[in-house]
Amino acid sequence: MRKQRLCLAAGVLALCLAACAPAISAQQAAAPASLPSSSRVEIMESNLTSLPPSSAVQQPESSSLPASSAAESTESTPPSSAAPQASRPDSFRLADFPILYQMPELPTGCEITALTMVLHFYGYPVDKTTMAADYLPKARANLHEGADGRLYGGDMRNYFIGDPFTEAGYICGTGAIVTAANTYLQDAGSSLQAVDESGATPEQLYDFVSEGTPVVVWVTIGMTDRRQAEGWYTEDGTYVDWSTNDHGAVLIGYAPDTVTIADPLAGIVEYSRSQFESVYAERGSQCVLLRDRSAESQT
Repeated sequence: MRKQRLCLAAGVLALCLAACAPAISAQQAAAPASLPSSSRVEIMESNLTSLPPSSAVQQPESSSLPASSAAESTESTPPSSAAPQASRPDSFRLADFPILYQMPELPTGCEITALTMVLHFYGYPVDKTTMAADYLPKARANLHEGADGRLYGGDMRNYFIGDPFTEAGYICGTGAIVTAANTYLQDAGSSLQAVDESGATPEQLYDFVSEGTPVVVWVTIGMTDRRQAEGWYTEDGTYVDWSTNDHGAVLIGYAPDTVTIADPLAGIVEYSRSQFESVYAERGSQCVLLRDRSAESQT
């Protein structure tokens, strides 16, 4: 069961070498009472080997840090926050965004690798394995049946369930990534702060990017429709779920028909904008970005 994210990863290297995926209807599952049998690792592998070549631009793992303000746009001046919808350029992409690959050290650590890319973008050269080992909050699945007959387990919103260094890992939500980022940034004496912007519309995401802000987004491997989800209830009664092709990446650009994603499995990849928006909604419109607290306090 726990190999699922890795299989997906192998599938993704081919998937992310594939042309923009078509938009398909979303799949959501009711609360199941058991866990899936195949692993994310197997799904990654199957996706990677079943897709045609694509125009994805792959970059080697970054060893140097870019200037955080570097960006490419079809217009000379990025829009101001006063009127984002009116002044936002039709196309925009952050230039020289640093690429880090989760493999082989973090076969199920896509979310923390995505965050580490963003930290590198802002000039913090922390290693992805340091972020995963020392800053990412982790918990066991601890699956058990409650007195009400429901399946209970760990809170994957605020913890990574399992071990991202192995194929046995599950996923984590925005709470875990915000905690990891802010704990590291505090240790680094940074004025930056991670903010959970879940619920933001796709248009708001494009506004963030056009202002020079990369956004960690919860999507799927290869931007395919989300597979049937399975999950459990947390101790506070909240239902949480995961799927074998769940993935974390960074939105760094957009155009009228495409988006540009920094993918910890496949590098820089362009996907169909409509498919991205569909998958982003399927994953609950979850996203995290970094903001400068000192700049905000002066406004």
